[in-house]
Amino acid sequence: MPSLSRARLLASSAAALAVAPQVVLAQTTPTLHLAGVPTDDVTPVLYAIKNGLYQKAGIGLQFATVSSGTAATTAVVTGTYEIGKASPIAPINAHLRGLPIEIIANGIVSTARQPFSAMLVAADAPIKTGADCNGRTGVSPGLSDINSLAMMAWIDKNGGDSQTVKWVEVPGSAVAAALGEHRVDFGLVQEPQLSAALETGKVRILSDAYAAVSSRWITSSYIAQAEFASKNADVLRRFVRVTYESAAYTNAHKAETAAMMSEATKIPLPVYMKITRGDGATSSDPAFLQPIIDMAVHYKAIPRAFPAREMYWSG
Repeated sequence: MPSLSRARLLASSAAALAVAPQVVLAQTTPTLHLAGVPTDDVTPVLYAIKNGLYQKAGIGLQFATVSSGTAATTAVVTGTYEIGKASPIAPINAHLRGLPIEIIANGIVSTARQPFSAMLVAADAPIKTGADCNGRTGVSPGLSDINSLAMMAWIDKNGGDSQTVKWVEVPGSAVAAALGEHRVDFGLVQEPQLSAALETGKVRILSDAYAAVSSRWITSSYIAQAEFASKNADVLRRFVRVTYESAAYTNAHKAETAAMMSEATKIPLPVYMKITRGDGATSSDPAFLQPIIDMAVHYKAIPRAFPAREMYWSG
């Protein structure tokens, strides 16, 4: 599925909701289809699928690969898939425009004690502080996405002025190469691509920019249409319960899932074994989302603030 711009998402979603058929699970064969990018944050879901945990809970789950969180959000809005895994920015924008998207479960949790991302620069770059970033070019998969907003927060908290930075869009998989070739000045990369980038020797870590957002917050979430969630509450409750139970296990047994995720992400297993892997959430606490909303308002990526609990499914 091609990646969609935010403007295209917002322009098309309202019309799509009006005409798209509503997905309702047959009571005899409750199967859910989840759209997402196969990154490390989906470890609990893939582990539960592989080990038949959803089936034991009386539901089926099929994972479908899409190109981005925006594409996953669009797929949920249009009714193409029942569940999507996405960075919270696209669902937040959908919510603010009145589209009935709800967060049914939290995804991966970013913590300062267990960083799984880093703001990178070229190995020989003369950049050490936020002030050194002034007037330079930053790179991120999307303008005003979580990565660019986190880097802006770090720059401003470390003596710089993020308003002087020029931002360009580059796919996450190409950020390290763009830095190493001096086409841009800084960018944020998550694991497992982070370790692979550092092994080239062409880039170095400048900071843990995610820590500038909050000491504890989610970088991904699972979403569904509000009407679908209301009509299929029992099935979704089982999905959430199994996903959180799987996360509690995989958080404590990361080595056990390395080969599975190496295959899913196409990152070589020796590299995957070395990376820092975040923990999957085990609760739907809205407090994990609020720092993103507050940051997005501060940098005018969204028009207004609101309580994070507004976005959470009540089921």
